[in-house]
Amino acid sequence: MTAIATVKAVLYHRVWFGLIKLVTPMSDETFFINSFFGKSFSGNPRALFEGLIEKFPNSDYIIVLNDEQARQTVKAQYPDINIQFVARHEKTYLKALARAKYWIMDINFPFRLKPHKNGVFVQTWHGTPLKHIGNDLPDDNDFKRLTAREPLNWDYFVSNAPEDNWLYERAFNLKQTKIMSYGLPRNDYLAKHKDDRELVASLKAKLQLDATRKTILYAPTFRDDEPTFKLALDLEQFEAQLGDQYDLLIRLHPNVADQMPDIAAYPHVHNVNRYASIEELYLAADVLMTDYSSVFFDYALLEKPIVFYAYDLDKYQDILRGFYFDYQAFIPGPLVTDNQALYTLLSQGLTAQTTKAFNQLHNANTDGSATQKIIQEVWKV
Repeated sequence: MTAIATVKAVLYHRVWFGLIKLVTPMSDETFFINSFFGKSFSGNPRALFEGLIEKFPNSDYIIVLNDEQARQTVKAQYPDINIQFVARHEKTYLKALARAKYWIMDINFPFRLKPHKNGVFVQTWHGTPLKHIGNDLPDDNDFKRLTAREPLNWDYFVSNAPEDNWLYERAFNLKQTKIMSYGLPRNDYLAKHKDDRELVASLKAKLQLDATRKTILYAPTFRDDEPTFKLALDLEQFEAQLGDQYDLLIRLHPNVADQMPDIAAYPHVHNVNRYASIEELYLAADVLMTDYSSVFFDYALLEKPIVFYAYDLDKYQDILRGFYFDYQAFIPGPLVTDNQALYTLLSQGLTAQTTKAFNQLHNANTDGSATQKIIQEVWKV
């Protein structure tokens, strides 16, 4: 960040927001919910919202959501709930933030924006980390410096499992007392519906997928050194080699989801970046294909095949990020590093590698009750 950008951030976040807080009373009945800065209304924040509206149906819920059509959809889904939508840099954004006592977010959030003195910040995060985050990023990663002080504002942090609390303690300098290890709220849905064949069939129909074909969900992470996303798949080869067996759903990381390449020429390849619920995509998919994304932690709950397509493993491991675990020993599925090996593996058919031991460690306590337990701890209801 340049010196000018830093000054602007200080004026906007600290000075201007500080003035807005002075003239905006905090409401004990208002919740501010932010998932990926409004790119979607999903994940842990949405799961908590759905639990909260059962306990506090008359409260006010401010949801960061950018797309007007998405706003209309959400409002139609919850017609009896008091919902206000905002987007970053709208005039109403900072005032809405100042009014809310409870902040629920899954993203890095500017440290100069702090709740009122008696406000409560619940950081749900957005995925169990395999790759380094926070303090463990390389020293030349600008994001490390920009986000280092953010955890000082968090009152609660949602962890996937006690086994991995050390990651969050180290990455964010968190005290154990701030960490809630009940599992991830978004995974309550998977825990409750993983064996629901009727639901899976309805989701495939909703996605207009042929029930007689297998479905692959490809969900890679982003690369810090790629300002423009590059799809590392040969789609012509996919159609030629696997098009008679599989449909391929592509779901990019929210940081690059708006950079999806044109796939119109490939009839069995589908862009699902705008599909609201990745949990529904997990259920609909017969196979997950990923690289270093946290998606495999969640998908492992379903005990279905996972393929790890790590085409730039050495670079990612040694230069870009690094990992908290020994990647090749840790991942619960086969590893391939090039297109041909990937498509050959898929053409041979896959059976699920057991994830029971993996889940006992990294998805411990995921029994469908995480949302309820978190609400009970934070809101005492």
